[in-house]
Amino acid sequence: MDIENATEASGFPLLARRIALNPDYESFIFRKFDRLSARNLLHLEGKLAYLEHKLDQADKHAFSPTADTESHRSIRAWEAFEENAEDIRRPEYARMKIAEQIQETLAIYQEALIRQNQIATLERPKKRALDVARHLSHTEVSDASGNTRKRSLLSGLSEQRLDDRHHHDLVAVRKPAEKDLVSRYLQDHWMFKTTSTGDDFEYIKEKHVNWVAAGVSTVAAALLLLGAIVMLHFLHDETAQLGVIAMLAVLFAISVGVLTNARRAETFAATAAYAAVLVVFVSSDTGPSSCTCTVQA
Repeated sequence: MDIENATEASGFPLLARRIALNPDYESFIFRKFDRLSARNLLHLEGKLAYLEHKLDQADKHAFSPTADTESHRSIRAWEAFEENAEDIRRPEYARMKIAEQIQETLAIYQEALIRQNQIATLERPKKRALDVARHLSHTEVSDASGNTRKRSLLSGLSEQRLDDRHHHDLVAVRKPAEKDLVSRYLQDHWMFKTTSTGDDFEYIKEKHVNWVAAGVSTVAAALLLLGAIVMLHFLHDETAQLGVIAMLAVLFAISVGVLTNARRAETFAATAAYAAVLVVFVSSDTGPSSCTCTVQA
């Protein structure tokens, strides 16, 4: 074993390599530490509230009748405030220190708020992705009797990073794509997997699943439209035509719900448009007609 492979034999190096080998970032699942984030924001908020109070008290003292002329001038002109703040014996010095602390803490606080807003948009990992990440976090080892068992690549507190008790604190770095039922089924039961080099783990290329799902959707759409035209063309009984249109509309609505990730409003609109096309086709398809003309001399 060379030095490079030896450094990835176990622990953080091996787990990091396994996570990085996933082509779709599906195994990039980590804790977001919501409790610590809230605690940090509360600490910053409390510190700013205290600094705000101190600044208000300093301003109140500067506006008081007992304050000297320089204090009154410093509260109105920045250049006077900055000049007087250089003298450690004047109250402007302490007020400037408070202002600088507010500037520094406020920047940290606002940045933390913006980052927390971005983290809040991250979604929890899907069950299958979480199972994959947990599988990558373990390796099989053999004991003295030849029996194999699974052992975590990490130890200590890091060993529990993907446990069920942290389930609500986990996020997927990559936002999961909105997949339809067929795509999710194909991804869960995909037979053609890509084996990563140097590992015994198999990965699914998401683009291959998307291609197959797109092909199934295209074929289904063509069958529902062309099949409906053929069936209605050979049906001349109005009651039978209405029954077929109703059946096809239901099948179309189901196919839209299963083969696409359309919302309910979009499903209703697409089904209504499909039914309208069939009704227009039936009304225009009058079939063979005969005309008896009588010519009078």
